[in-house]
Amino acid sequence: MPALLLLVLATAAQVGMSTMQQGVAVLSYALGKPLALNLAQTGTLVSATSIGIMLAMFFGGMLIDRYGVRPVLLSASVVTVLAGAIIASQTTYFGLALSLTATGLGLGALPIAGARVIFDGYAGRSRGLAMGIRQTGVPLGAAIAAALLPSLALIYGPRFPWLWLALIAAVLNLILASAAPTAPRLAPADRPPLGGDLRRIALPALLAFMLASGQYGLLTYTVVSVPGGVDPATAGILLAIAQLGGAAGRVGFGQLSDRLRSRSAVVAMAAVLGAVGIAVATHLGGVPFAVRGVAFFFAGAGAIGWNALVLTWGGERVSGGRSGQAIGLIGTSVFAGSAVWPPLLGLLAQAGGFGVAWYALSLLIALAAVLAFAAGTSRAPGNSRLGSPNGGA
Repeated sequence: MPALLLLVLATAAQVGMSTMQQGVAVLSYALGKPLALNLAQTGTLVSATSIGIMLAMFFGGMLIDRYGVRPVLLSASVVTVLAGAIIASQTTYFGLALSLTATGLGLGALPIAGARVIFDGYAGRSRGLAMGIRQTGVPLGAAIAAALLPSLALIYGPRFPWLWLALIAAVLNLILASAAPTAPRLAPADRPPLGGDLRRIALPALLAFMLASGQYGLLTYTVVSVPGGVDPATAGILLAIAQLGGAAGRVGFGQLSDRLRSRSAVVAMAAVLGAVGIAVATHLGGVPFAVRGVAFFFAGAGAIGWNALVLTWGGERVSGGRSGQAIGLIGTSVFAGSAVWPPLLGLLAQAGGFGVAWYALSLLIALAAVLAFAAGTSRAPGNSRLGSPNGGA
């Protein structure tokens, strides 16, 4: 299978997964309305999906390393379709939350498998760029969900799209599974001790947790906090621009890391851009829309563009046969951050205003940049199949 075609299939599969996953957040208000859910209960519907995704990512990486990509993609696709089919039939809050948790269990294993396919398929070549292109599927899926699902919900009801979204995601991932090459796997007895690998991905996982604050802070609060009397529709356009900046950042930073041969240095660059960009973009008032758009584009490029780079960095730091587990654990850290940081940012905004909250967020991202710079300048292997225990910094 040509590497370029594999990349196209993996990116399409990620778009399918992200459209459904992000769609839960987009339509959470509509899902909760027939059950008369309050805001807190509505928020837990999104959390329920995230919990399922975190569990699937944590265990999915280990299963991929043990059994390969194809069985995991097949099993996860079946779970996704079954969960999508039962969402529409739920008439209680508990049943809806449980079905969304099951949806997360199916969806969570899909991106880890897709990332492992590209990680293996682009060993020895432009792996950072390829992983970045694949990860553009996340903001693209978010854009599709935001553009289409509210209108579909108005016409057909909020329970209508889930089976169809699940079927689309499953078909795209099954196509990827059929095309994915069989990667060599090490028997458990042939693998180095787990403790050493966990220590090597501790820093990428911590940075993923910290940097998720910017990505999900922008997603959660841009529409309600843009200064200068901007209406929600215009603020939504600025958020969409930030998402496009994130897609561009994932590709650009990935390519730059391939050239510099240092993942951590480029993670630090992305974090600096995100910290400065958020501080500037969220405090611009009384300026033309075009100026704000440029500011949000660069804020998104830094605050969202780091994601694929950290996954690649972690996968390259572990010994052969554990890249799936490393990518899964780092993905779990991202979703843990997505659950922790938005409520904390909201509490800070309630106490001191959004101006204080955005500055605090910028400082947190700047701290992540310092930690990434401190990781050193050892070279990413780039030409090994699964990375090196000492590489990827």
